[in-house]
Amino acid sequence: MRRIIDPIRKLIPFILFSALSAVLMFRWPGFLFFAWIGACVSIGIYASDRYKGREKQTGRKIAILLMSPVFLLFLGMMQRENLQLEETVFYLAYFSAGGIFTRVLIHYAIAKVGGPLIFGRGFCGWACWTAAFLEWLPIRGNEPIPVKYQFIRYPVFIISLAVPFIMIQVGYDYISQHIYDTPGRFLTHYKYHQLLFFLIGNGLYYAAAFPLAFIFRKKRAFCKIACPVSLVMKIPARYSIIKKTPTGEECTQCGACNRNCPMDVDVMGYISNGRRVESTECILCNTCVHVCPADAVR
Repeated sequence: MRRIIDPIRKLIPFILFSALSAVLMFRWPGFLFFAWIGACVSIGIYASDRYKGREKQTGRKIAILLMSPVFLLFLGMMQRENLQLEETVFYLAYFSAGGIFTRVLIHYAIAKVGGPLIFGRGFCGWACWTAAFLEWLPIRGNEPIPVKYQFIRYPVFIISLAVPFIMIQVGYDYISQHIYDTPGRFLTHYKYHQLLFFLIGNGLYYAAAFPLAFIFRKKRAFCKIACPVSLVMKIPARYSIIKKTPTGEECTQCGACNRNCPMDVDVMGYISNGRRVESTECILCNTCVHVCPADAVR
């Protein structure tokens, strides 16, 4: 029976995201990309079975890399959609002015606000297009990030909100950047400001992420130090349904989970006390599960 149930469980991401695609594609056929995202997650889960220990992370790294063209090429370059936080401010302003709920806002509602109520910051672990490349950097270390540096993302967050807000206040004409293609449908962008913001925004993210990874000897140093989007997700992630939990096996307190956690979560502290991992830094990457010699976490 287990041989039948286990493969079906691995297909759950593909099934759920395909259902989401089926619901949304009536608004825009391009929402079929959700099915591809689900497929990538399922592929990653299957691929991880070919490895052992920490190397099982290769499956997730493959999954997140396969997803990145959706966000960077299809949505970013071809559709001229900028899914970064800065552009979202413009779309929120447009929504408040015209009541139009754009594709970018749907992305944020699902991936950054509503989704974390279910799977926490799983987006960071499985779908972030910045981390998709950071995960493959030739860095063996995983040094913890000093707390004093982790507060830098707060002013970055404020700047990310302030720049587009100020542009709107000084008269930037974000509304005329759009036209209707047909009544009641989404908007077609006929100017290139979205593409420009996309290139600048992502360029700055990568320009900061790669040096930080090597400076701090940690692939996800950017996530801990400078990523403003993580702060959007931390609040709903606090109440997420899916969290890492104890299996019931005794934790030997070897510290393998803490040493290998890419987000510096005190997994051992939670699991050894029989508690779920409540930290909003957890990205559900399963590293702790893969390196635990006692199978104490799942």
